[in-house]
Amino acid sequence: MEIKQYVLRIKSKILLQPTDLVFHKGEINHIIGRNEVGKSQLAKDFVLNHSGHMRPEITENTTLISNASCIPRDITKDFLIQLLKSYFICTVKIDYLGDLLGIETIPDHIPIRKLNKGQQEKLKLLSFLSEDKPIIILDEITKDLDETTVHDFYTFFNNYISDNPEKVIINITHSAKDLTYLPGKYFLFKDLTIEEYDSKEAVVDEYICF
Repeated sequence: MEIKQYVLRIKSKILLQPTDLVFHKGEINHIIGRNEVGKSQLAKDFVLNHSGHMRPEITENTTLISNASCIPRDITKDFLIQLLKSYFICTVKIDYLGDLLGIETIPDHIPIRKLNKGQQEKLKLLSFLSEDKPIIILDEITKDLDETTVHDFYTFFNNYISDNPEKVIINITHSAKDLTYLPGKYFLFKDLTIEEYDSKEAVVDEYICF
């Protein structure tokens, strides 16, 4: 997926100068960078196109999952799955996602708000990924999660991208663990540009020195 001469700004503040962005299908494309450089603004721009530089075929085909994403909390897991299957055509995909996420271990009839955070986040992933769009943006989704859930997510996404090589996954993160446990492509957001690096070690070294 290529976006030529992409520019990102908030009002008069430039976050990204004209840059050619190239993200890879069948890979988890990690973007790391310091706070306030514009990573989350980039994530939102994939669906909101505040910059005016995202093509319609990108905005219409992107799912964004972040800490701000939410699902109904007063319904049960069982009812949520019924809703998803009534709304989305491909119920087989929903069953596939549920199996891959291991949601059979989540109680069926307890309100989602009473589940632990890890269980809630798995149901959120199930809900948003049921859209089955070709571009998936993950914005700090492992932040503040317990270690067991984080590693469950690593296993899930490694299997998911292996099963769905036509997808483009962009993972915006501060976590070096993400880069270790989710092999993929590595990008650094700095100095008003986004640059790809050949290896995890190279991008981490540059990030530390930055």
